[in-house]
Amino acid sequence: MIYTFGCSMTKWYWPTWADWLQVYDQPVTNLSYPGYGNTNTYWNILNQINKLNPGDHVIVAWTQNHRLAQWYDREWIEEKDCLGFFPDTDGRLWFTEDEPYKGLYRTHPSYQTSYTNMLVDQLQTMLHTQWLLEKIGCKFTMVTMSSIWWDGRPVYKPTFRHMWHTVNGASQKDNRIAESLIKLEPIRKLLNLINWSTYANGPDDPTDPEQYSGIWEYYINNREYKKLKHETDNHPVSLAHHDFALEVILKKDPKKGKYRNVAREISEDAMTMYIPEFSPTDFVASPETKLLDNKYKTILEELN
Repeated sequence: MIYTFGCSMTKWYWPTWADWLQVYDQPVTNLSYPGYGNTNTYWNILNQINKLNPGDHVIVAWTQNHRLAQWYDREWIEEKDCLGFFPDTDGRLWFTEDEPYKGLYRTHPSYQTSYTNMLVDQLQTMLHTQWLLEKIGCKFTMVTMSSIWWDGRPVYKPTFRHMWHTVNGASQKDNRIAESLIKLEPIRKLLNLINWSTYANGPDDPTDPEQYSGIWEYYINNREYKKLKHETDNHPVSLAHHDFALEVILKKDPKKGKYRNVAREISEDAMTMYIPEFSPTDFVASPETKLLDNKYKTILEELN
């Protein structure tokens, strides 16, 4: 069994690379959800640890470094007078059980850490997850949504705006910040502890920021994929996911993929599909939640 963990780059309304892996390789349990950050992913894997066996293959897709989350309790929330920030779910956050507002949730925009801490936090999480999966003894592969050094932070004021879809990847400024961070001795040691050979799209030299890229760069720099872009949604099209699954993860020629034409047809069909708005419960959704449109699910099932 393949278990996949990540954000909307792994689970979306049209088939992602995780769905195409199920067609070409073996059964996939997709425990991802849109909006999940790297902290969510780590705790999600830890929470699923009893399901994972040495014979399984875990694939983790790391997302943007600014998507931090923290553990909350009602005392802190009332002290900061920020109850309105949390979704209208009767106090249910990720992993909440009996006590409302005790659980994991994304970091409040007024209490964001420094960008340097966001970068270091991501590297720490990547390393800790590696150690966790090594402890289980299962096969694991890592991929990244984009260059881990890419500053894709949203704008919070005067109004909230996503920025991740406006650039092609890490800028020269991003890479200069990375270089300055890598000069710090403990960060170099941390980078050396990460097993980059487990990264399907990892760098040959982890101290060179320009060698990092991910699903986003794979998609946005290819004209064939961009021509199939959804009319309003900015996520990579299913054809890009199909090719990424074959070329980057399975190390096969995507142009020779048996179902590449199907991926193209799905992408063409999805260009105008309805994308639901997020509801309050979506902000704390379970990783078992299904998203894939039934029409595309049926098509993929017929290919197996």
